Amino acid sequence: MVKKAIPEIPWELIIPELVKVATPFIQAIAWLGLSRIDPKVNAMNNLVAIAEVVPAIDLNLPRGIVLAAMYDKTGDALEMINQVTQAILDLPSELKEFVQTIVDETKEEIEDIIPDLPDLPDLPEVEVERRKKGETWQQFLERRLKETGFGFGF
Repeated sequence: MVKKAIPEIPWELIIPELVKVATPFIQAIAWLGLSRIDPKVNAMNNLVAIAEVVPAIDLNLPRGIVLAAMYDKTGDALEMINQVTQAILDLPSELKEFVQTIVDETKEEIEDIIPDLPDLPDLPEVEVERRKKGETWQQFLERRLKETGFGFGF
């Protein structure tokens, strides 16, 4: 019986490409999580979502952050389009109704595809222990390990 040689897999070529593909999604998940926790980041999503739609503006942000901002603010953007359309007095009423119908249908489809994320509970305030004046990082870590009861296993 003849054994067939298994070809070498060029991991040095495959892994960098996998990292390039996965990086925007990892960034998006982290940014979306951050926007759920910090209201400042959530407010920044408004800016990113609005600015990235305008072709003349390029914020030069990573793709993952833009993806998360667009995901987070899609419903808000649809509502804004609807409100702008309803506010323009010169538009025919049929066009306003059409835009309202399209926005409502799109929101329903988005809710079917992407369920709302549950609201995260409020995080408790944590008092952070800081280094004392003149204390090195090693001394600080040793002191904190003693105070908390943790230690090195050697």
